[in-house]
Amino acid sequence: MMDMIEIREPESVLPGLTATRMMSILQAAEGGDVADLFSLYRDVAGTDSHIGNEFEKRKSAVLGDPVNLRPWDAKNADDVEAARFCERLAESQAFSDLQSWLLNATLWPVAVAEKVYRPVAGGFALTGIVAVPYQLLDYQAGRLQILDVDPASHLPLRGSGRDPDPERYIIHRGHTLPVPDWWGGRFRSILFWWLLRTMGRQWWATFIERFGQPFFKGKYQDDAGRNVLHQAFAMSRKLGGIALSKNTEVEIIQTAMSDSSDAHDRFIQLCNDEISRAIVGQTLSSTASPTGELGGGTAGLQGEVREDLRRMDARRLAVTLRRQLLEQYLRINGRGGMPPVLSFGSETDSAIKAKVSMVGQLATAGFEPTDNGLAQLSEETGIELQRRASPQPVGMPFSAVPLAASGAVPAQPPDGGDAELAEAFTGRYAPLREIILNAESAEDCIQKVRAWLNTNKPPRATEIMEQVLAAYAAQGVMSVRRNK
Repeated sequence: MMDMIEIREPESVLPGLTATRMMSILQAAEGGDVADLFSLYRDVAGTDSHIGNEFEKRKSAVLGDPVNLRPWDAKNADDVEAARFCERLAESQAFSDLQSWLLNATLWPVAVAEKVYRPVAGGFALTGIVAVPYQLLDYQAGRLQILDVDPASHLPLRGSGRDPDPERYIIHRGHTLPVPDWWGGRFRSILFWWLLRTMGRQWWATFIERFGQPFFKGKYQDDAGRNVLHQAFAMSRKLGGIALSKNTEVEIIQTAMSDSSDAHDRFIQLCNDEISRAIVGQTLSSTASPTGELGGGTAGLQGEVREDLRRMDARRLAVTLRRQLLEQYLRINGRGGMPPVLSFGSETDSAIKAKVSMVGQLATAGFEPTDNGLAQLSEETGIELQRRASPQPVGMPFSAVPLAASGAVPAQPPDGGDAELAEAFTGRYAPLREIILNAESAEDCIQKVRAWLNTNKPPRATEIMEQVLAAYAAQGVMSVRRNK
């Protein structure tokens, strides 16, 4: 285990770093010796405020989201139980520390961590995650190897590399660059901008020191006047002023610093912007710049770019954790089922609103998502969704099953109806009862009733029809309640 031996940090490579020295570090890394390169990465990320803040933004976009575990197949009991079993692991401190360490691979080419288990009743429990320091990674064999540590010096032993056991280690690569690990990953492109910006600061400080203070310009007519000016200039530093004769002339010259200093400022800002683009994909989160757009189109576009990076980081991390941790965790504990699917947080508010609106439009058109579609929506929105129970149909005369079939509607109307209403159920209005009971829908009933009324033309037709429909509606509701 890595935590059993104290590992000494290598010395900083920043003192005296030049462009020539940086190129030699990169050439050594291309040959597989990445010790100085990873030490330089550590020094830059740990001492540069801008790079450190941007890197924290990139990682916190994923670390700030809750972890969601979804069964591989929601209809499979083993998969559901496997997801429930892994929830305890996902809520542990070791799992949180693992996420933070593995996300370093968004800038570094790779991140390696060691899994530590302990036996418990009926299986094994994850007791911790040991981050493998970058000074122990080596590529001189043409592939990733882990160096041993000298117990005496606490430094890596060169030439002692061994291939990492996948059962013991988790290896995560968070970028998609088509270059080998020993080339340095995304961080390599940041180094040059960092070096230029650091040199630009020194150039700016030298310029301000040399030209930042005003200086005197004197005019004289003879050698005696020149000597007086020399003495006056020398004494001005002590007295804070200058005394001259009437015939001696002095001007105070102020350097036109505006253009020169602004040029240095713009150059440093350019370097910061390029570093921000390399890390978080945009610049507006670090520099407040007017876009000149009323609708904020540029800001929205840069926000989408950052969200794309967040989703990519979360998805690649989820795949690594599922394949290299959860699958093994279930296997060594004798659990069946497929390892659950991990997701981090949800999509943006605008994207969620768009999907909810789309589902509503599909429902209007007569469509609805399947069970798999609901699972996907739950993952994307971060909210567990389920189908709403369909409301029970209220007993009405016009239902899929006519009330006459269930015997719910009596042959006689309720008490209180007048003589003409009673005739709607018996006598010459009896056909109306059959029309209502056998109608397939309200529209069908109305059409048939109108046809019958046109043929028979009874008095008070409209009032009788309202009372008939009200009576049968009331009887239908009461009969349904009695049956329940």
